[in-house]
Amino acid sequence: MAFSLKEYMRKAIGRLKYQTSSCFGLVKRRRAQDNPAYRLSLEPPNWQLLIMLVISAVLLGLVFFDQAAGVWQKTVPEVIYRGFRLYTDLGKSEILLIPAALAVLALGFLNWQPLRTAQRAVLIRAQMLGLFVFVAIAGSGLTNNLLKILFGRARPRHFDELGPLAFDAPGLSSGFQSFPSGHSATAGALAIILILLLPRLKWLWFGLTVWIAISRVIVGSHYPSDIVAGFSYGAAFTWLLAAWMARHRLYFRIMDGAIGIPKQLRLSGSSLYKALSLLRQKAYDKASIDKDAGET
Repeated sequence: MAFSLKEYMRKAIGRLKYQTSSCFGLVKRRRAQDNPAYRLSLEPPNWQLLIMLVISAVLLGLVFFDQAAGVWQKTVPEVIYRGFRLYTDLGKSEILLIPAALAVLALGFLNWQPLRTAQRAVLIRAQMLGLFVFVAIAGSGLTNNLLKILFGRARPRHFDELGPLAFDAPGLSSGFQSFPSGHSATAGALAIILILLLPRLKWLWFGLTVWIAISRVIVGSHYPSDIVAGFSYGAAFTWLLAAWMARHRLYFRIMDGAIGIPKQLRLSGSSLYKALSLLRQKAYDKASIDKDAGET
């Protein structure tokens, strides 16, 4: 039997549609379940306190620190500038968006039918994790960009002629899209993603991602108030997304009042490799059988 790309893509798209509808069906069924004790067991952070702290930090930046940062940035040594110019690129959303999207689509196009239940569960968890990363980064980034346009704040490159408090909404040009910082929003989202997946290293992840946000000031792309707002927004968006998934038991779970991943549900590289290897072997065996049938 000759290989038909058109037929393969038709079947692959059909499998992707089936998996998507199954995911929405799972959410609908679990939402309909009457389990108030489960739904109310998550202990949210003190949002009022956090919001007031973020607003206060942003206002402190606007009043005291943004002006100083605009002047200080011009004195940054070249070697430090170049180093942070490289480091700041870790805040680009496409670094995570593209791999996450490719992983979700690739897993969706594969035929899981020959696999056992355990191997299917591994691929489902991998797909859920990829969706979580994609929605967290894309969702926080897109909505953050809308806020940039809404505020229309001038970037530090206009500091000499306009100062740090120039706003011209709507900010339709890049030069007037400084608040909140998009790279910092991605860094905040990445911080929550890493903390949820590898909580033992939470302070390491927090430090690394905070410095991604700080690098935006060092390279002269944003003011301190921009990065505080952006980082806080990305982190809050991702936490709320994880909380929604935990309430619907989509990869995450509510454990002792917090969002976590049970040990039996954690996705390991070895289990994913085993499932994909088995899937490849099944596909090879089926291709061999079809080839033999075509020759006879």
